[in-house]
Amino acid sequence: MGFDWPFSIYYLIFGTLAVLLVLVFHCRNLLKSTLPEIAWKLIVLRVFSTILLLLLVARPFVEKDELDESKFRLLAMADLSGSMDVRDDRLGLKRIEQVRPHLVVNADGNWIDQQKLKYGQVELFGFAEDSRRLLLNSWEWPAAGKKTALGEALSNSLLKSDETPESPVGSVVLFSDGKNNFGRSVLELGKEYRARGIPVNVIGVGKIRPKGDLEVKFIDRKPLAVAKEEILLVAGVRNQFDQVISTQVQLMRGKDLIEKIPVNLKSGETRTINFSPLVVPKAGSVRYRVEAIAPEGDIDPANDLDTLLVEVKPPVTFSILYLSNKPRPLYPFLKRTLSKEERFEFNSLIRLGDEVFHALGEDLDPAYPQDPEFWMTYDAIIADADALSELNSSVIESLKGFVQKRGGGLAIFGSLQEARDLLGGAVPAKTAERIVFKQDMSLAAKEEPLFGPEDDVEKMKPFLPGRLPGYLVTERNPASRGVVVVRASGEAVLAIQAYGAGKVAYWGSPNDWRRSLRDEDGSREFDRFWHALVQWLGSGGEDRMKITETGNEVARGTEALLRVEALGSDFEPAMDALIEAVVSGPGDFSQKVQLYPKGSVAGQYEGNFRPGEAGAYEVSYLLQLPDGEKLQKKSVVRVSESSTEAQDTTFAERDLKMLTKLTGGEYLHISELTSDWEPAFAQNLPTLMKRKSLADVWPVFILLFLASGIEWIFRRQVGLR
Repeated sequence: MGFDWPFSIYYLIFGTLAVLLVLVFHCRNLLKSTLPEIAWKLIVLRVFSTILLLLLVARPFVEKDELDESKFRLLAMADLSGSMDVRDDRLGLKRIEQVRPHLVVNADGNWIDQQKLKYGQVELFGFAEDSRRLLLNSWEWPAAGKKTALGEALSNSLLKSDETPESPVGSVVLFSDGKNNFGRSVLELGKEYRARGIPVNVIGVGKIRPKGDLEVKFIDRKPLAVAKEEILLVAGVRNQFDQVISTQVQLMRGKDLIEKIPVNLKSGETRTINFSPLVVPKAGSVRYRVEAIAPEGDIDPANDLDTLLVEVKPPVTFSILYLSNKPRPLYPFLKRTLSKEERFEFNSLIRLGDEVFHALGEDLDPAYPQDPEFWMTYDAIIADADALSELNSSVIESLKGFVQKRGGGLAIFGSLQEARDLLGGAVPAKTAERIVFKQDMSLAAKEEPLFGPEDDVEKMKPFLPGRLPGYLVTERNPASRGVVVVRASGEAVLAIQAYGAGKVAYWGSPNDWRRSLRDEDGSREFDRFWHALVQWLGSGGEDRMKITETGNEVARGTEALLRVEALGSDFEPAMDALIEAVVSGPGDFSQKVQLYPKGSVAGQYEGNFRPGEAGAYEVSYLLQLPDGEKLQKKSVVRVSESSTEAQDTTFAERDLKMLTKLTGGEYLHISELTSDWEPAFAQNLPTLMKRKSLADVWPVFILLFLASGIEWIFRRQVGLR
């Protein structure tokens, strides 16, 4: 403290003593000339005024060392890695959303604005695997799921400080959850900061929570479902938390809750959930959804839900007709295997001679049909290709209509050329090569779409009998697929396709009966094969709006493909449909996606969207045809975390606190941060000596004016001049 007096200090002392002597003499006169109570009041006011006058004349001041803002920088760093794009609370803000309000410049007095007003040189950086200046578009970085190079970011800050020695880093304020899975160690950098005396202040972003995964899925992906009969759905739930989890597993159909089952799971336990039997009143496709309410800390929300599309088959018995122009060895074996099964009503029509027919079935005339409506009473036809050429053109045309319009099934075996000439594209195979092997040729069967897990397809041993004719499909329709193929070369022996509302198969092994005679296992396999094929043919019913579902999870941040195959009312590919998809998902995600025709495939439409968070996204499709007809359908897209960041999003609060203690900084959780919070600065920063004059404080003048005014008023009231 000093005095801003322009002359010698002795003059000030002598002047002060002279004023005090005059004041003492004046006070004694007041006590003699007026009443004591009045005199003392005037004395107090005049002493107070004299002190204020001496303060103005002497001009005392105080000096204080303050940081020189022009000689150092404050560095604020925001973690923009993938772990900052998660929510610690299911309905709360993402970590990066908690940081952004404090670091957006010009945001009406937030923390960064206050620091800029006070220190001027405040630099903002964002970092993930590398460091960059924090810009408006930087806040989108966390969605990319990049790793956290926290140590590298701190190292780069030191390098930049070395590049500008005239303006070193005076303090670092770090906004982070503490993850560091790329580059140098954080504590190693902390020692370097400590050696330089630069404190690292940390604003912790996150929440300590249990880490683990709760997974639920349907176990039986192909349940036996028949209309008006009970359907059993089975799900499995697994707890990968390190503690006991109490949750609820619920079965949904659309928005309807069917059943809710409480479950307590020990750590590592897997539980099978058997839902109550369901009864679906009619045939068709029904989508079920199983959900588990996951606790906080669930690292993969995509597997908290699973969906299952159940194909409900008609409850009626399948009516089958076997048609041939001569007795074939295959016939008695087919008759035996299909007749003994209650689901199948087996009928046959076989020409034995010019005018002689074998007819099996009620009201079946022993002659080739002449009525085009003949086929409509059956669900599936097993036809010898040689017999088709003996039917008249109207009956052949109605056979195509039976498949395309009515939704019936047609299986053709034998020579292909006649069938292809008569039925055209309804036959899945274009050309087939007649072959005769010296020994049995091993075949392989594929599970989809004829068989289920219970059929043990991988154990089947179908074959083309040696020394007997068979047919290998050399060219197929684009929409067809091979289900039974040569194990060595992959050439199809059984080719199938959907045609209109129905289904068609070409079977190139007319001597398949040899399989039934091979052994007991072969006989059972023969039965399973034909039961599955005939049931698939007889189920019919082409879905006019097919949604492609791979069953695989989509990685967060990548494009999710939406694909629909549309058929018009004539069951031909719809080329002029309008298809819109409404996508809704986690974090209030909502987006409309227009699907456009895919040039290479008739009737196929595609679109895509980019999911921002992991979890289940519901997609509602609306198809509109030019005639005004509308079709609706729903599906679910599951989105998973795939980056290294997503595998561990725990809040490393302990590491952050160790960093601040090591460097001499301060630790504060983001929830406690206010605009007036001050970080710790280095001790060796350049300072300025700032002087503040006490005489320039405006209250001094007000007090002097009040003291003089009160004295004048008081003297007038008592009659003194």
